[in-house]
Amino acid sequence: MNGLIFLLLSQLASAAPIPGTSTSPLVAPKPGMFYSSKGFRIDAANTAWVQSAPPKKIPSLVTVYKAPMPLDGQQPALTVRVDDLRTALPLKTYVKKWMQDYTRFGFDVLTAKQVKINETSAFLLDIISKETKKQLRQVVFLKEKTAVILTCRDQRQTFSKTVQDCNQIIKSFEWTAQE
Repeated sequence: MNGLIFLLLSQLASAAPIPGTSTSPLVAPKPGMFYSSKGFRIDAANTAWVQSAPPKKIPSLVTVYKAPMPLDGQQPALTVRVDDLRTALPLKTYVKKWMQDYTRFGFDVLTAKQVKINETSAFLLDIISKETKKQLRQVVFLKEKTAVILTCRDQRQTFSKTVQDCNQIIKSFEWTAQE
């Protein structure tokens, strides 16, 4: 009997004191959800990808999503980078400013087009590295003076599978109201 009372009390002690408060499961953040102070959110969507902290040596990266480790040891990833612009630019102008650098760095641009993702304008780039056999998909969102660049990367031979999960994560991107 004492064991049952202890079990009940321990369950009550770990519950939120008031439903809907910060410790309640009702408002606990969804695993893989990232809210930026720059006014957007993104999440791992319906994938098995895991959100992790970005490398400290690249301050413009705000979060990273990693696929489950494959057998070959080459882990696909999706990085989220934020660029703060000095002046507001049209999306296409912003992308074209640095798109020409890809060929200089040994990349072939396969696709470069403006797209709509959940009614939000974005720019999509599919790129292949000539030297490293990596393939990338970049999707660029721009609002006022904040650019958000989502970059999905994997080996060329497995990219067609990886990009499906990346697209699910990319579709979760949403600008939020800033205070």
